[in-house]
Amino acid sequence: MNMLDMLRRTGGLSALSNRLALTPAQSMQIAGTFVPYLLAGFGRAFRREGKSAFLTRLRRLGGADMAQRALTPGAIAPSLGDAVLAVAFSTPAIVGRVERVLRDAVAIGAGDYREAMRLLALLLGGYLSARAEQVELGVADGIEALLDQAADDPLAAIETEEPSGQGE
Repeated sequence: MNMLDMLRRTGGLSALSNRLALTPAQSMQIAGTFVPYLLAGFGRAFRREGKSAFLTRLRRLGGADMAQRALTPGAIAPSLGDAVLAVAFSTPAIVGRVERVLRDAVAIGAGDYREAMRLLALLLGGYLSARAEQVELGVADGIEALLDQAADDPLAAIETEEPSGQGE
């Protein structure tokens, strides 16, 4: 399952562009950089907590409706996106390190990096919740295959970095 293609097909990249006044190329670049980190973080939480506890955490934050909030116009409390980022990354330090990776990879407005991370976390968290709900209705699920992967974890490269102390 290609998550960037899913974001494109479902309007997630367009929502990111519209909400942050980004070009489609910038939205694709930020998603292409951030999604591997987000999936790795969700995968770690999935393996650490187990499927039931992981999905319960996402459902408490809004479940499938998280994606709808990001896709439709209207204000979204930053605290909701921050809570989903906390599910994926556990600590503010790791969130800050991932944000630094984005700053180094993509040129957008200084205040837009964290908001892009929040929106993408809502979109993917909502998508994972929706996929899990389909399983309960007897439709084949793909979240285990998507999240239960130990290989290709980009977080391993940044989780032991010393904080730079510059603007984080």
